Amino acid sequence: MDKFMQKAEKIKYSNQKIIGWFLFTLVFIFSFAISKNNFSDAAIWIAACALGFTLQKSRFCFASSFRDLFMFGSGHNMKAVLLAISIASVGFLGILTWILPNPVPGEFPSSAHVLPFGFSTLIAGIIFGVGMVTAGGCVSGTIYRIAEGYVASIVTMIGIIIGTILLIISWDFWWNNFISNEPKIFLPSTQSIGYGFSLLITLFAIFLVYLLVIFIENKSGVANFTISKKADLKSKSFTETIKQNIESVFSKSWTAYTGGIALGFIGIIYFIFHSPPGVTGEIMKQSMKISESLSFSSGPLQGIASLSGCLGSSIESGIISHTFVSTVGVFFGALVSALLSQEFKIRTPKEPKRYIQSLSGGMLMGYSASLGIGCTIGAFFSAIPSFSLSGWLFGISLAIGAYLGTKVIKAIG
Repeated sequence: MDKFMQKAEKIKYSNQKIIGWFLFTLVFIFSFAISKNNFSDAAIWIAACALGFTLQKSRFCFASSFRDLFMFGSGHNMKAVLLAISIASVGFLGILTWILPNPVPGEFPSSAHVLPFGFSTLIAGIIFGVGMVTAGGCVSGTIYRIAEGYVASIVTMIGIIIGTILLIISWDFWWNNFISNEPKIFLPSTQSIGYGFSLLITLFAIFLVYLLVIFIENKSGVANFTISKKADLKSKSFTETIKQNIESVFSKSWTAYTGGIALGFIGIIYFIFHSPPGVTGEIMKQSMKISESLSFSSGPLQGIASLSGCLGSSIESGIISHTFVSTVGVFFGALVSALLSQEFKIRTPKEPKRYIQSLSGGMLMGYSASLGIGCTIGAFFSAIPSFSLSGWLFGISLAIGAYLGTKVIKAIG
């Protein structure tokens, strides 16, 4: 009986790889199909699938980078995040220089994630930080965990949609009292300091955060050890070498640093073909449709056309739009990765309270991601390389919220 079960399990996991390679092929077929009407969307579809693949393969999660730092004193994941932002900042420099060579005070590229800097951003970051730690993952993390079969993450996504609808209902309050009056600060056009100095300031600030992470690690007594394996000196044939390399890319897990490097370059590819990455645009788009169908709201949100980032892109029409390929592509890429790694499995929480935790955390993230005009990808990762000061404010408030979130999950147990 045991042998039969083992054989059945082996066949089941073998089928995952077959399905994974089939879906991998579909990624390019779909890209070719939509490229006839919109080459930009086809390119973003590939980039979004690569993003989802990278997130799943490297277990790259913004929530864990903050949570692990505050709960365990481990900065391993946070260093990978800083690496990704550094690479994207250098790449964005060239793109921004091409789009807007000589920015004057008050001017910024509309396609960059230059977002409002003010009270709304601060509150959004704090709420999002609490939500992502409570739920156990940010929005992008939730998407790739759904692709792995986590039922709790589906509940989190339901919470995100509910939270987004609640923000839609209360949008006029935030727009009239805060967002419409908050400045969009683009560093290169501030005091005409230019792109080169803006990059230096950004990289220096990232370096200071890196030093802070090292300080927290040392204070907590946590050290990141690298266990080296003895090199396999056995000679391999060319075919075996190729097979091993393919396995390491498509079937084996990546390090957080590999994920960070990949994320940085994927962000650059996004910006070359359209705009910096974001994953909440389609969620906002569909939430607005639900809200309108329930008569909670009517028409586009006030002032939304003047905003860049994920919220601004949510007004795009059509089914196969930039927001669609950006969000669905992340899920599809993560699903391909999970199947090729034979890691897809339906997983349910052992304790019922985890469903409540997932739902409440998701609602907080949905509300705050819309308020902040993006989540950890759109309002943080994409905003800082766009030389928007809002990215730093969102990041600081994220840290505050994540710290509070660790207190919440400790209290929950």
